[in-house]
Amino acid sequence: MAGTVEETPSLPPLREEIHCLEGPVQFDGSPSWTLQDPANNQFFRIGWPEFEMLRRWSTGNSQQISDQINQETTLTLTSADVDQFARFLLTNNLFNVTGEQAIQRLWQTVEARKKNLSSWLLHNYLFFKIPLLQPDRLLAWLYPKLSWLFTRWCAYGLLACAVTGIYLLSRQWEQFTNTFLHFFNWQGLSQYFLALVFAKVLHEFGHALTAHRYGCRVPTMGVAFMVMYPMLYTDANETWKLNSRQQRLAIASAGIIAELGLAAVSTLLWTFLSDGPVRSAVFLLASSTWILTLAINLSPFMRFDGYYLLADFIKIENLQPRAFAYNLWVIRRFIFGTDDPPPEWLPSSTARFFVFYAWGTWLYRFFLYLGIAWMVYLFFFKILGIFLMAVEIGWFIVKPIWRELKYWPTLISNQQRWKSFTLFAVLAIALLCVPLPQNIYLPAFIKPEHYAEIYLPYPARLESLLVEKGSHVKSGDLLAELTSDELLFESQNTVQETDILSWQLTNQGTDAQFAKQRQIRLKQLESVSAKHAGIARKIEKLRIRSPITGTVLERNDQFQTGQWLKTGEALIVIADTSSYLIEAYVSESDIGKIEVGNKAVFYPDNLELASINCQLIAIDDGSSVNVPPLLASSYGGPIAVRTDKNQAAIPETSQYRLQFKTQDPDIKMSNLTLLLRGTLKINSDPSSVAERITRQWLLLGIKQSGF
Repeated sequence: MAGTVEETPSLPPLREEIHCLEGPVQFDGSPSWTLQDPANNQFFRIGWPEFEMLRRWSTGNSQQISDQINQETTLTLTSADVDQFARFLLTNNLFNVTGEQAIQRLWQTVEARKKNLSSWLLHNYLFFKIPLLQPDRLLAWLYPKLSWLFTRWCAYGLLACAVTGIYLLSRQWEQFTNTFLHFFNWQGLSQYFLALVFAKVLHEFGHALTAHRYGCRVPTMGVAFMVMYPMLYTDANETWKLNSRQQRLAIASAGIIAELGLAAVSTLLWTFLSDGPVRSAVFLLASSTWILTLAINLSPFMRFDGYYLLADFIKIENLQPRAFAYNLWVIRRFIFGTDDPPPEWLPSSTARFFVFYAWGTWLYRFFLYLGIAWMVYLFFFKILGIFLMAVEIGWFIVKPIWRELKYWPTLISNQQRWKSFTLFAVLAIALLCVPLPQNIYLPAFIKPEHYAEIYLPYPARLESLLVEKGSHVKSGDLLAELTSDELLFESQNTVQETDILSWQLTNQGTDAQFAKQRQIRLKQLESVSAKHAGIARKIEKLRIRSPITGTVLERNDQFQTGQWLKTGEALIVIADTSSYLIEAYVSESDIGKIEVGNKAVFYPDNLELASINCQLIAIDDGSSVNVPPLLASSYGGPIAVRTDKNQAAIPETSQYRLQFKTQDPDIKMSNLTLLLRGTLKINSDPSSVAERITRQWLLLGIKQSGF
């Protein structure tokens, strides 16, 4: 049909019901008009050249229209410009075309909309709408009763609620944040869902009532599903016919204002209410509306309220498609050196804004779609989840990039620029594939290979500590002496029992009754003797001796002579400082790059100490159940952990323990206590960036597939 428009001098007329309305002034100061298609509830913004064409459309000839415009206005147009506008009108079914031409056009439209089953399922899985309500009659009944919401006094009241509520909340902030923990269960999540539904219904009615206030028809309200995620929507397309940008801004912001008003009132009520179901309900309304409204609805990178607010505020309609088109022109011009004119002429400041906004939107959507794909994968069983995740990535990320790449061969006009870009691309790909040396940095700590931490075995009284920090001791040397009155008392009792039993056995011949119980007395004497020997061993253990030859690294100087100490109190740490081991932890993604025998360098956190050369001697077969507190994030370490009920540090991701043997013969670690944290740099086999990325995806696939 496009060819028919170009070949014939006769231009078809517009449909009779199409309205041309005066539009707002554009960001560059030029006037605009709006074409309204009431049958399809569609609106199209046009500029001054298009308006002048429509004024002369009854002429029916492209050349005559362009000639009249050039003679009667300051515009300079050609017949090709008129034909291009005609194609736009034809594409959007704004012409009143009859006869065979109309039938052919209708069949083309029907064929273009036909989809096979797989395409239909794919499109409707990604996005579809379900209209639920035709709200015009409801809005006409509801608005007079709620018109007070649009008064200045209501705005002042909500602002006062917000300020007062936030102030009072700041004084109970810890209690407010701790309330979240009570809803981390299925019942709490269902309550959050109900609160969110209520807030979003209020949000959409905010849009609808404000649109009705300014005379706009709201044909439908319903729910839309984006990748199976439900979102309420309001069809407020008629706001396009409003000339006042203030009115359009009011309609676009009405949903956010309604939610923020709900949040303000709920926050204030929470600060006054006592604990109970009502307070829980207003907490849910306050927390869900504050967080989701500010985090999602105000984002300008998706077509939510924040996007339309930004577009109306800077007076640029269709911001995203225009920014995308302009940025693609910039990219093509940079790569291929094309001389094509830009999609539209823009001031330099607006052109820069378009470029930054387009890149910001692309990056935002890239990570958003990856996150959505990951969530889709997690919510479905493995095979279907992998397929749907591939669909998400392919449709939203790969397809747009591939569509642009397919267009590039048609742009090769500057051979030198193309050769330079091709050379650059080849070099970049080569760099991705060339194996390069790489260093892996691991959290680690150094410790003596042989050391002993000495703790008090039983409750006792300290008599003396016989060594100082830094003292050299030999195996078996006496370190401390302690006494226990309880053990001494038990020892004396066993001695008395032994004496009594020994006397009874000695004199059993003079007493017939004692003679009959000889075997019993022998057993009792054996038991008492064993008990006495056990107590003697306990008393001897209170004479603390060194289990190894080494240096006293730590001595608990908080204890005084004569002080009673409880079981498990730390007394002394002794270590053999002639040899050291280094313990490091590596993530699952890097474990395959390391093997026994790799060289490494340990850098202590204490910058006064020199680095230490070492070699990998052992790798644990399985991942560690927990990590040492020295490396755990809960104690200020670099490994992210969570703590269980026993306060053990459980790593968030799989970590494998590595052991290294130091190679330096004389390590100067005079400031070493027992453990010293640092960073280990290990040299692994060379690998390319492409290989690393592939390995990461393979590991993720194997780990998550469940096959």
